[in-house]
Amino acid sequence: MTTAEQKPAPIRKLDREELRQKFDALKARDAALTENGQRLMARIRLSSKYHDQGEAGALFPVCVTGAGEYCVQGGPGGQYRLQDVDLFVVYDDKLPPAQITFEPSEG
Repeated sequence: MTTAEQKPAPIRKLDREELRQKFDALKARDAALTENGQRLMARIRLSSKYHDQGEAGALFPVCVTGAGEYCVQGGPGGQYRLQDVDLFVVYDDKLPPAQITFEPSEG
């Protein structure tokens, strides 16, 4: 098929109210995962441009979503890239969170 034979995709009409409802449902699900589900915590890496947000070295609850590059939701900035945080998982409230990601060393 040549370029001249290709037809553009039809323009989709979007229902803004439906999109808002879906977005609100996703945000509610993310909040539930952050509080009751995955039990993930994060700490902003020193190498991140966001390292001055919040208390240095502090852990905060997060969830990981399919929200593109900024898929770590939670914390003082609200959203982060995986490259900006180290992730921890809480297996047992009696034990410290276990670190599951580490900043790669240079060299």
